[in-house]
Amino acid sequence: MRGWNHFFWAFIALGILLLLDRSLSHVHAQTNCLTFGEARQAGWFAGIKLRPAAKVKNAVEKSKGGTVESVRVCPGPVYKLTVVRKNGSVVTVTVPAVAQ
Repeated sequence: MRGWNHFFWAFIALGILLLLDRSLSHVHAQTNCLTFGEARQAGWFAGIKLRPAAKVKNAVEKSKGGTVESVRVCPGPVYKLTVVRKNGSVVTVTVPAVAQ
């Protein structure tokens, strides 16, 4: 009986580890965005003509009616902007970074 008890708890621990692994990989997928300086050092901008971030920021502020608090560069490349609207809500906007 004691052996089955150990097997049961080992099974539970394995299940918890698998759930944690999936949740951590989801967090990692969200954190692969970089600041402009980090993206430049990583070579993300080499040979790519990007849209000016200032123009993108101004257009998003105008369309969403708020203030852009942060701009990150994500793979694709895309800009992810966090906007705090006048009513206090927070919106994340994703805009293609490559110039047309």
